[in-house]
Amino acid sequence: MWHYHPEIELVYINGGAGKRQIGSHVSYYTNRSLLLIGSNLPHCGFTNEQTGNINEVVIHIKPEFLGNDFFAIPEMKKIQNILSQSKAGIAFGGETKKKIGEKIEMMENQLPLERLMTLLSILDELESSDEYTILNADGFSLELNTQDNDRINVVSIT
Repeated sequence: MWHYHPEIELVYINGGAGKRQIGSHVSYYTNRSLLLIGSNLPHCGFTNEQTGNINEVVIHIKPEFLGNDFFAIPEMKKIQNILSQSKAGIAFGGETKKKIGEKIEMMENQLPLERLMTLLSILDELESSDEYTILNADGFSLELNTQDNDRINVVSIT
């Protein structure tokens, strides 16, 4: 279903194949997918019963989840950069996809503080990777109100 939300979304799909539609970008993936989707960037679900995926993990990150100024400190500059780039949607490939995917799957069994540290580490590693594609490189902007989300879904269904 076509939708958007204020949370940044980190998605790891282990195995299988499918279609990804993020903003105005449409592409297909095989053998895993690792995506970082920015706040309010419209996208469709990536899996269904035919995709053959082993596991799908979705992490929602509220932009201000550590306070309004946390990512403004110098130590968080790299993470702030990747979160800013995510506004266009990013797909990661190669070893990055595999390595980060394994970390994401391990987070389920971690204690809350360890999970937070892992998330920050993942975002830092993603910013350092050169194995990525900006999905809406030419830009994608969509100004919507919350009520528009329902309209988008109604149009998608009919």
